[in-house]
Amino acid sequence: MSQTALTPVQLKQNNYAVQAGDLVVTPAAMDASNGNSYPATGNEILFFYNSDTAAHTITVSSVADNLGRADSSLQSYSIAAGAFAFLEMSQIIGWQQSGGLIYLATSSALVKVAVLRK
Repeated sequence: MSQTALTPVQLKQNNYAVQAGDLVVTPAAMDASNGNSYPATGNEILFFYNSDTAAHTITVSSVADNLGRADSSLQSYSIAAGAFAFLEMSQIIGWQQSGGLIYLATSSALVKVAVLRK
């Protein structure tokens, strides 16, 4: 199975000459069948939005780290209907898969995600 790739959005710095529309971020529907992935640098913030009227879950998959911890997965984290969830991914050891990717999954394509890179 191949995850659907997400493109991180570079955040604008506060000394940037803002142009119309520059600060708008449109979250993408998550791929509930194949999952999603993005290239990790340790400078990302994950933004999730549950656009449905029922709760749905998200998962961030982990890998064994240098301390022997094999499962740090954020598994089946429930996001209430209409709610937002944010996760700073500054510590990527234990989360970064082979190839440098972070794997995400959801129970519904009605969960939207944006990968914000600072």
